[in-house]
Amino acid sequence: MMHERETTASEAISESTGGRGRRRSLELISSRSAAYARPAKMGLALAGLIGTIVLSGCGGGTSPAANTLPDGDYSGQTEAESDGSYGVVNFTVSSGAVSAASFVVYDADGTAHDENYGLGSDGTPADEQFYQRAQNAIAAEKNYVSEFEETGDQEQVESIAGASLSYRLFRAAIDDAIANADA
Repeated sequence: MMHERETTASEAISESTGGRGRRRSLELISSRSAAYARPAKMGLALAGLIGTIVLSGCGGGTSPAANTLPDGDYSGQTEAESDGSYGVVNFTVSSGAVSAASFVVYDADGTAHDENYGLGSDGTPADEQFYQRAQNAIAAEKNYVSEFEETGDQEQVESIAGASLSYRLFRAAIDDAIANADA
């Protein structure tokens, strides 16, 4: 009976991989009553390598930490997104510390994403879900600015779930400000 399970599992693996010989990457482990497949050590190493490669793309740019810039005022603006929105950052560096930082996302028409973003002309949300998502993103943007001022290093600012676009714009605007400083 155990032999039948091994054969069935091997056939299923072979069929699911198109018979390309991937059966070797799985070991059949038997217990008293069943056989099951688990990834071999090589498969785990490959998964770890892929995870490392994928996560290494999440770190952002290669700009130096903002607090290493000479004392002065810095500004940066992102390229427009496909919907025309863009981000603008301003900050001051003084004695190795970042202060007076601000970051705002704007629509293509120049409308700032602020506490009024998503409200109709009557001051009530036109779409309650949109308004709540927008306000959550704006709160995250304020958090990004606070972390940036605390650490002085944009690499130390962590992304917040649900505000990844704001994070990407924030980081790109800082990278632009640093690139402008070098120009």
